[in-house]
Amino acid sequence: MECTYKFKFPVDEFGRPGGMYSMADLPIAYHKELSRTGKITGRDLELGLYKIKDKEGFTVIVPFKAVRLCEE
Repeated sequence: MECTYKFKFPVDEFGRPGGMYSMADLPIAYHKELSRTGKITGRDLELGLYKIKDKEGFTVIVPFKAVRLCEE
């Protein structure tokens, strides 16, 4: 299921996700909550968490309240 989620990412000086979320070798400048799109691939009802595969291919774990389901 497609979704939009918010997650606090390490970002480079240009405001793009950095560190392990980037192929570029730029230093991390700061952390910032970004809104991104992805696909829900799993969920944990006990802990209230979704496993999301980002549109760029990496996977993050976020709480239910940080996810908005996209209407098809």
